[in-house]
Amino acid sequence: MMLPSDLKNKRILISPLNWGMGHVSRCIPLINLLLLNGNVVHLAVDDHQRSIFMQYFPNVNYLDHPGYPFRFGKRGNFGFDLARQFRMLQKRLNSEVVEVEKMVIEHRIDVLIADHRYGFISSAAYSILLTHQLNLPVKWYEDWVQKIHHRLIGKFDEIWVPDTENSDYAGDLSRNNKGFHVNYIGHLSRFSIYDKVPKSDHEAVIVSGPDIYAVPFVKELLERSSVRTRFFAKDEVFDALPDDARFQSTKDWIKADKMILSASKIISRSGYSTLMDLIELKIPFSITPTPGQREQEYLFHLWYKKTLRNTGETV
Repeated sequence: MMLPSDLKNKRILISPLNWGMGHVSRCIPLINLLLLNGNVVHLAVDDHQRSIFMQYFPNVNYLDHPGYPFRFGKRGNFGFDLARQFRMLQKRLNSEVVEVEKMVIEHRIDVLIADHRYGFISSAAYSILLTHQLNLPVKWYEDWVQKIHHRLIGKFDEIWVPDTENSDYAGDLSRNNKGFHVNYIGHLSRFSIYDKVPKSDHEAVIVSGPDIYAVPFVKELLERSSVRTRFFAKDEVFDALPDDARFQSTKDWIKADKMILSASKIISRSGYSTLMDLIELKIPFSITPTPGQREQEYLFHLWYKKTLRNTGETV
């Protein structure tokens, strides 16, 4: 097994899952390290992912690669959502395996890195899965989902988990109870690629997740936020709100990064990539889970017990 820093002078193909920008975000510091170590990096992405990565890495080789078609339901019943769309997902997984084999041969790839993409694996290249979820936050009656998940991730040559060996950040989600080939590589945050900047007096609100939850989240915060607050979200979220100079689209990630780096406090959802950013930023924060998303609800309670209660931060 190896660490990211062990990969040098290799031809590497990376692809993040398309279910949220957190997968893109945490790949940024990894790609930066791989490039610094003399590797040739290829990114297999969809158009939206490419638009973000291009801001950081305009000179890497981009390959068109469709995402996984999936729609999260409003009630947070992942097992039901998965069962309803299982055939469609299985079809995409099977086609992805064929596509990846072709990319590996055509671009002479040595190492594959899949950010939670089950089908991004090859018999012709060393295949690494990047995930903080060795275990999914499913109910007992959804054990069939867990078994499928374990079967699929067990096919990879090794798994990189962005957490500590004690699973300090992801808790039971990242615990290796099944004997997988796991390397705990520590937290991944795109803010690690920047130099430290002086802090200002503004708060940064990072709005993420489905619009149906994001819009009420912003409306609630608007009622009790000050003029110092800066909101970062997709244009679609702001389109549903009144004009406000405090709103800034996250299309320009570099600009948003600079505002977040200089913030005196972060207000956000409790998604795992955001939590890793908070570890790197080391500033006061307030987090809440997206309604119905079990992973975020679990992480919120975990961080409340292990971190927030000890530091006195708000939630």
